[in-house]
Amino acid sequence: MLKSLMGMRAGGGPSARLSVLIFHRVLATPDPLFPGEIDAARFDLICGWLKNWFNVLSLEEAVTQLTAGALPQRAACITFDDGYADNCHIALPILKRHGLKATFFIATGFLDGGRMWNDSIIETVRARIGSVLDASFLELGLMRLGSITQGRQVIDTLIAKVKYLGIAERVAAIEALAGASAVELPTDLMMNSVDVKTLL
Repeated sequence: MLKSLMGMRAGGGPSARLSVLIFHRVLATPDPLFPGEIDAARFDLICGWLKNWFNVLSLEEAVTQLTAGALPQRAACITFDDGYADNCHIALPILKRHGLKATFFIATGFLDGGRMWNDSIIETVRARIGSVLDASFLELGLMRLGSITQGRQVIDTLIAKVKYLGIAERVAAIEALAGASAVELPTDLMMNSVDVKTLL
């Protein structure tokens, strides 16, 4: 009944609207630091809802049909930004299981071992939970990380501090932060070249 009512309000053709669902990551399991981040179980549920309630199109199909005024009712697209490895290893199998298409936007500068600057901060803090982080060089002093809640607060503070630095200055600050904390940052957060080919 509710699905029928939605259909009446979301007609197809020239007046149809397109919904675009934008994702970044799909984690294997929930992340205590970011409990709002989508994990595999939640993404599986979302895909089930999309399959049942929407006409999910590839972005190319949607643009073509939108331009022609021929979108179906409840048209939707799924997109992923940045190029995280979990898009390939976690999200893609779930999408395939539901028979859904998605468009992946890849930040090619981070392929094959690269890492986005905010993730460098997050992973540095994650590795130091339960201890102290020395951010004196950023004029933030010693930052206590006795709990997950404090960890999130420190991440937010550091990102706000580093975000508006110039690129070279930002890179130097992040490297200094990880170096002072004796943290070895992960090199597998983003896709590699083989992962990208898997998406085709």
